[in-house]
Parts: sequence; C-alpha cells; structure tokens
Amino acid sequence: MLQPLFQKRVLLVVLAVSFLIITGLMFYSSQEREKEIWLEKAFKFILYPFQRGIHYITTFVTDTWETVNELGALNRENDEMRQRISELTTELAQLEQLKAENERLRELLGFKAATELELFPVEVIARNPGNNSATVTIDKGSNFGLTRNMPVITTEGLAGRLLRVEPFSAEVILLSDPRAGNSMSGVIERTRELVYIYGGGKKGTCLVKPSDLSVKLKIGDRILTSESSLYFPKNLVIGTIIEVQESADGYEQQAYLEPAADFTRLEYLYVVKEK
Repeated sequence: MLQPLFQKRVLLVVLAVSFLIITGLMFYSSQEREKEIWLEKAFKFILYPFQRGIHYITTFVTDTWETVNELGALNRENDEMRQRISELTTELAQLEQLKAENERLRELLGFKAATELELFPVEVIARNPGNNSATVTIDKGSNFGLTRNMPVITTEGLAGRLLRVEPFSAEVILLSDPRAGNSMSGVIERTRELVYIYGGGKKGTCLVKPSDLSVKLKIGDRILTSESSLYFPKNLVIGTIIEVQESADGYEQQAYLEPAADFTRLEYLYVVKEK
C-alpha cells in the first residue's frame, strides 16, 4: 500500500523539479548573451524534435484548414456556375422556341398574302387521342363566323374540315379520320382524272380509288382537290400516292395517299371562309 504512494510522490517531485529546470532554462535563454552553456545546448537538443513535430503538426493543420475552406468555396462556386448554366440553357431553349414560332408565323403570313382564298388563322389547342378518330380542336368558333364543313388547310396542303362548331372553339375532322362520310373527290395532277379519297388508310394515310377502270394511279402521283368537290376549293394539294394495289385480274386499283399536311405537328391552321 505504501509503495504506490511513494512512487507517486517521487513522480510529482521529478515533474516539479523538471518544470523548475525548464522554466529556469527558458528564462536564462531569453537573456542576451554571447555564448550558450552546455545545459542550454542540451535542453535545445532535447526539445528540437518536439518543436519540429509541433511545427509540422501546426503547418499540416493550417494547410488542411485552408484547403478545406478553398474546397468549400470552389464547391459553392461550382454550384453557382451549374445553376447559371441551367438558367442559360433554359433561356436558350426559350429563345429557340420563340425563333421557331416566329419563323412559322412568318411562313403563315407569307402564305396568306400569296393565296387568293379568304383565310382565317386559328391555333390548335387540343388533340383527340382516340384510335377510331382523327380530330383536333381549334381556338375559334361560331363567334368568329366559323360554320360547319368549312375547309381547314395548312401551308403544306389540305388538313380537313370543321365538324362541330362551338361559340369559342371548333373540332376539325382530319382527312385521315376513318369514320363513314369522311370522303371527298380529287384529281390526279398528272392527268386531271377524277379519284375518290376516303379516311382510314393504314398508318395515317388515306385510301384512294379511281372514278372508273380507265383511271390508272402511279406511285408519286400528287392528288389535288377537284372543282366538283362539295366543300373544298379546287387545286388544293391533298397528298401523294405512296402505294398502289391492283386486283388479281389487273383491272381494279386502289392506292394509299400520304397527306401533304403533317398531322403529327399541327399547331397553326387556316379556315377557308369561302369556297
């Protein structure tokens, strides 16, 4: 029981003496002198590794802290740059959309000025997603003088006619709509021979049948509206023959027509107010 207590006392005495010696040496070293005593040299020699180690640790901690601060600043700067790039990308996309819309509007205005038809510009606001119909809704109706069966065209060609007209909107039945009654007459531009066009061809096309057996269709024939058409002005482009089918005896034909108007990209249309 006494030995541990004795060891503790000895350790305390040694620490106290060491403290006094170190304090005295430090005080003595701080005085201005020409030469150092051997004890001072020994003291410095012993403390040198500890001083060097403390210096390295302090330098490492300082450099690490500065690096962490720099990395934090770089991360914040990168976040700000990414946000700015995102904003600029959005602005660029909006400008590209405005440019494309401006070009479409210029094209529409040029087309309206070049045609002799009385045209009323409208915009597509909805599409019918059903598989058994092909219609779009426009943003004008009877309050703007529109009536049922008025022709609807694009700058590329005929699109369809007005099916149902409300005060502030109207539904357009497109050429490719497969419902009964969605048909019209046309002429082959090459020969001016009469054909009949029906909605409901395969893959968004229209079915074309000759008016009699003497009429022969060819791939690449362009079909126009005829003068005898009930609703449509003559010589409007309807579309182009892309496939011709013949009966087994070779006397009868039918063909598939690709509409000139791209029904998947309808945005702006014209209603023809007078035939």
